Formats: sequence, C-alpha cells, structure tokens
Amino acid sequence: MTPSKSIGELATVILGFSPKPIERTKSGRYLLLGGRNLQRGQLVATDADSYVNTIDRASFQRAIAQPGDIIVSTLFDRRKLYLFQPDDPRAVVNSSCAIIRAGKQSDYIVSYLRSMTGERDFLEKAAKATTGAFIPRLSVKDLASIQIPILPFEELSRLGDASIEHASGKELLAIKRGLESKDAEIERLRAKNEDLVRFYEDRLRAVTEQLATNDLAGRIKHGETAMLEFKSSLRWNIHAKKMDANIENAVLKTIVAFCNTKGGELLIGVADDKSIVGLEHDGFPDEDKFQLHLRNLLLERIVPSAVDVVEFGIVSIDGKAVCHVTCAQSKTKELWLRPDKNSNERFYVRVGPSSTELAPRDAVAYIKDHFSEQ
Repeated sequence: MTPSKSIGELATVILGFSPKPIERTKSGRYLLLGGRNLQRGQLVATDADSYVNTIDRASFQRAIAQPGDIIVSTLFDRRKLYLFQPDDPRAVVNSSCAIIRAGKQSDYIVSYLRSMTGERDFLEKAAKATTGAFIPRLSVKDLASIQIPILPFEELSRLGDASIEHASGKELLAIKRGLESKDAEIERLRAKNEDLVRFYEDRLRAVTEQLATNDLAGRIKHGETAMLEFKSSLRWNIHAKKMDANIENAVLKTIVAFCNTKGGELLIGVADDKSIVGLEHDGFPDEDKFQLHLRNLLLERIVPSAVDVVEFGIVSIDGKAVCHVTCAQSKTKELWLRPDKNSNERFYVRVGPSSTELAPRDAVAYIKDHFSEQ
C-alpha cells in the first residue's frame, strides 16, 4: 500500500465562493461561512456575518457546505479546521476558506490535519505562499498537495477522531488490535516515512485514551468512592453564580487529601448527582487556559510542590469536556493546603469518600506513621 497520498488524490478540494458586494445581505438563505466562524473547533455566528440567497453560478453551487465537508481557513497563518455537521445552518463557504470533500474519508483526513505533524505541514505550506500585501494564503493547489499518511488498515474511516470517540468498547478493542498487528510493518517504514509512523502512534494513542475515557464514564455511573471524587467546577460557585476562591480550595483540598492517603482521581465537570456538566461555566476561553489556571493553583496553594505526584488532562465524556486529575500517593513528603496568603497551612486525608482535615496533633502523628522522610 502507498505510504501516503495527497489530499487531492483522496478528495475534491474546492475554492470558497466570492459573492459580489451587491449579493451580500444581513439576512438570507445561506450563511457566508468564513474563517471568523471557525472558533475552537466550533461553528459560531458573529455580528460581522453576511448572508446570501441562491445565486445561479456554478462556483456558488460547488461551495454550498455539505455534511462531512472539511472547512479549512486558508488565510493568514492560523490553521482552522471544521467538519461540517448535518445540523449546522445552511452555509456557503466564502473565499477565505476552502472545502475538502472526501465523503467517508473526511474524518480521517481532518484528524491528520489536526495532529502535530499535519499542523506543521499545513503551516509550512501556508508560510511559503503569500499574496497581496504579504498576507499568507494557502492556495487550493498547495492544500491539495499536502500528503496524508495511509496507514495499513482496512477501513481508514474508522481511525478518525469522531469515529473513535463514538465507537463502542468492543469496536475500540478491535481497532487497537488491528493497529497493533501492524507494528512490524510500521517499524519497517520508520526510516522511509516518519510522518506515517508518527500518525500511526497518534491513532493508537487516541484509541487507547478513548478506551480509558469509556472506562471512566462507566465508573462515574457508580458514584464517588474513597479514590474517586466529582467536582462541578474549578472556580465557579453554581449556587452563588460567581467566581469563588472557596471552590478552588475545595478542589485543592481533595487533591491534597488523595496525595496524603492512597492516591485517587478527581473529575472536574461532573456533578455530585453523576451528571456531566462540563467546564464551560468556569468561563475560560479555551481548555489550555483552564489547565494553566489549575497548574498555577497547584503551584501557589499546595506546599511543597505537588507537580511530581499530580497529573491532569481534558477528556470528552458525553460530548462535554471534563478535567481528569490523577493523584499519586506521596510517600516521601506530606502535602499541605494554604487557602490564601494570610491563612495557616491545612492538612487533609481521605476518610471514606470524603476529605477530612486533621487537627495539628493528629496531623503530626499521621505524618510520622506515613511518610519516609519523617
């Protein structure tokens, strides 16, 4: 099998439509979809949007977005990708974007373009092509020439992000076995096609992580335990409807307690009633800012540093973002929570499914019994 093919070989690449000024309206049958509408993997409406009605030109008909189309922003050096959905509003893609129309292969292609290797390829080609007043633009020709690694797998469409996310546990295990059965073949290709190898490793990692996420979703249904706790938010007080440092400290208290006992897992974005509420109400512009804020809290309010025993990442459960915090048991040093600069440090441990503060005398005795540095 050919190790890679160009996007042009796998799909039809279509230039966006450029209407005449008189054809643009503030309301109409079709949204004139541009790069501004592609935000953090979502299609959003903006106050600056224009609309068009049906136009009797072939270029207009070609640019009508269809479910499964990959919409690619081709202006500037900001890579934006969106997989058009059946329930999205009627839209015509404008000339600041292009369409990759690949049918069943669309999910596979967009998953590659979102990977680190695909992003690098995309940005390198965009950087080489400039038009007008030095405005980078990725031409349809350059977009069509981007090489997509073709993994030695019978049904490539099953390896796309969306397919993996919606696959059952049985299907995921079958995909994982299928990928792992190609280890020897992939290794032979390593010297010839490093991009293919990296994407193979990326897909295997995606399947493995989705299996873990599915397992996590199943454990949520059984509720909180001594080693699993839920928090609805990181900083938003749902009842008072405001940001609240006490909510942050409640999260940190749980982390400290887990590390001081036998370790455990915290899920931020899951309510006490086991419903998945997500992270949106914490008000961060993106997931990176959420994770940066959590990391800063860990550094500023837990002493000594918990960095070597706490890991966290964002997972998708029921279509919503949840922060999965994994706390290892700290065996050589006890951790303390400092709620604010003017407060004394507090010591917590897990007692059943709750985090309990120990009085100073009890904390000293516990530390002597449980930490090797003491």
